[in-house]
Amino acid sequence: MTPREHLTAYCEAFNRRELDTALSMFAAHALFEMPLLGQRLVGTREIAAGLARVFELTRSAAIELSAHEEAAYLVLAEGRLTARLHRDSAPVSIPIAIALESGDGRITRLSTYLDAQPYRLWADGPIFASRGPQPT
Repeated sequence: MTPREHLTAYCEAFNRRELDTALSMFAAHALFEMPLLGQRLVGTREIAAGLARVFELTRSAAIELSAHEEAAYLVLAEGRLTARLHRDSAPVSIPIAIALESGDGRITRLSTYLDAQPYRLWADGPIFASRGPQPT
């Protein structure tokens, strides 16, 4: 299976909320990263717990990919993640980028990057604080 085929199969299983199917695609010591949530899950046990938590917190969640670039063992893709959280009345739809590496017929790394700028807490403040005029 190519990296693109792995990604397509993973997204289909994720969108159908099929935990066992999604989990079966990962290598035993795979890495699953979601930097927005500070998550770095290693191994199928941690990945299973992470995906189960995503499904528990959402009424629905779907990844729709719009573009991808593939190399021998890596695919980079972009699209949108649309999710309905139990706590919110309206769904959210945010840009997503995914890097997936595969080897020996399994996913070895899945990194998911979400554009959460609209959802940042007001207390976060600016990323780069202005320091005013700099001396010359």
